[in-house]
Amino acid sequence: MTMYNSTYMSSGSRLIFTSTLLSFLLLNACSDNQDDSQPVSSSFSSNQDSISNTEPNPEVLNTDTTNLIDYPLLQKKIMSGSALLFDVKQALTETDVGSLTNTMHGLYAMRWHRGVYNLLDDMWKLDKKEHPDFAWELLEKPPVRIALASTINRIKIINTDEQLEYIRNHKNDEHEFHRAQVVIALGMNGEAGDIDYIKTMAMSDNPYVAQSALSGLALMGGDKAKHALAEVWKEFKDTKRGDLAEQLIQKVYNVSPTLEKPEPLTGNESQDE
Repeated sequence: MTMYNSTYMSSGSRLIFTSTLLSFLLLNACSDNQDDSQPVSSSFSSNQDSISNTEPNPEVLNTDTTNLIDYPLLQKKIMSGSALLFDVKQALTETDVGSLTNTMHGLYAMRWHRGVYNLLDDMWKLDKKEHPDFAWELLEKPPVRIALASTINRIKIINTDEQLEYIRNHKNDEHEFHRAQVVIALGMNGEAGDIDYIKTMAMSDNPYVAQSALSGLALMGGDKAKHALAEVWKEFKDTKRGDLAEQLIQKVYNVSPTLEKPEPLTGNESQDE
């Protein structure tokens, strides 16, 4: 049995933590040999003060071929919240599925920009006529569309049943990257009823999906998710997966789990029913 107190990180710290986890998980996406004990690193934070409202003249820039576009630079600008709308549109021509998925999550940092908000809506509606250069072959299906659904849900908060349904419909996809996106998306957007599924994935045989699911539980927060993390830690104690679960409990709740009797659920946490 496990015990820990219920101290939880502040909302500001959680936002940074969320960015950190996403950067780590998505930069390691599609790797064949995921190590689920690697520490989280390289977070991005929003810096709206440095944003220019001046869009470049498209005729000055060569947009005829994507091989001249610096996608990593565009992605960093998006994740820092400092990209121009033109930058965002160029980034959405990316044809690498892992990188484009990362960018789709990163667009949350651009939520203040009305043009980006409208782009998200256009992509969800598959409005190809308005944006023919976008990488529609990737945008119209998972895993990129799962990330799009997650970002829209995080920004709109309400009236997102369609996006949540899309995310949950891919819970049992065969491809590991799809399921990894689902557990992260549910960690940021889901409800108490999603925790058992995320925990099952955290205990699964796939190291990448398990690592992502542990992070999803950390992102969700609250007593029920905390208990699920501790159960994984107990099951995989003294393994790389157990070490990661312990690190996340320490980071999110500022405590270390022990093998003593746990505190009962109070029913006061945000995701408790």
